[in-house]
Amino acid sequence: MSEKQNTPTEISAYTESFLEEHFGEKPEQVQTIFRPPFLLIYFTDFLLPTEEIFLKNGKWDTVLETRDILIQSVKDDFLNGLQKYSAHQPKNLYADWNLSKRNGLFIVTMEKENTVNGFEGPADVDYETLEEIILLNSIRTQKKPDQTNLYWLNDQTLLVERLGVLVDIEKELIKNGVTEELRLAKRPMEYRIIELFNLESVLKSSVQDLFVDWDFQQDVSYMVLFLDKKES
Repeated sequence: MSEKQNTPTEISAYTESFLEEHFGEKPEQVQTIFRPPFLLIYFTDFLLPTEEIFLKNGKWDTVLETRDILIQSVKDDFLNGLQKYSAHQPKNLYADWNLSKRNGLFIVTMEKENTVNGFEGPADVDYETLEEIILLNSIRTQKKPDQTNLYWLNDQTLLVERLGVLVDIEKELIKNGVTEELRLAKRPMEYRIIELFNLESVLKSSVQDLFVDWDFQQDVSYMVLFLDKKES
């Protein structure tokens, strides 16, 4: 049996060092949320001086594209290094960025057991309406998913897993290597779930941050919503 532990402090330190090595800067703070088979690594105040110049000149997509390409090129290195600090086998890495807030998120997926239980959310959430909103947003941006799973990692963190979301034309584009352009086009459409739907009344809390990414080859999408802490 492995003696490795999923130590948040060690994983945070590893992520800081990795980002500094490959990006030239490290975040101000790194936080981890681990609920097998998911590991979220959330970092704040992460923006390179050169990126800040691009953003001031309206080159947001340039920064996003550069980050995405870099993450794809070092993904395997990150996951291999992460194994030293995890008792679970990392399977894939997803990443997204909120440049306006200087935040970012890594979503690490791990091998699932036969059943995944214990991810129930707060009792006051309107789950029926929430699932309907996620379905409607998916139909608006791509198509009805073949399967949708909601995982509450804690009361303020909702992870949405969607399987089978790509339409035929997107699959053809992916076959022809048009992946980054597709990612840049789809992200803003996904983010509009906050503007188009009254999530606050459904979740009984406002959305503090939202991230989304895809594995286009496997036709899988992950969306993570960070909610404001409710008043006690």
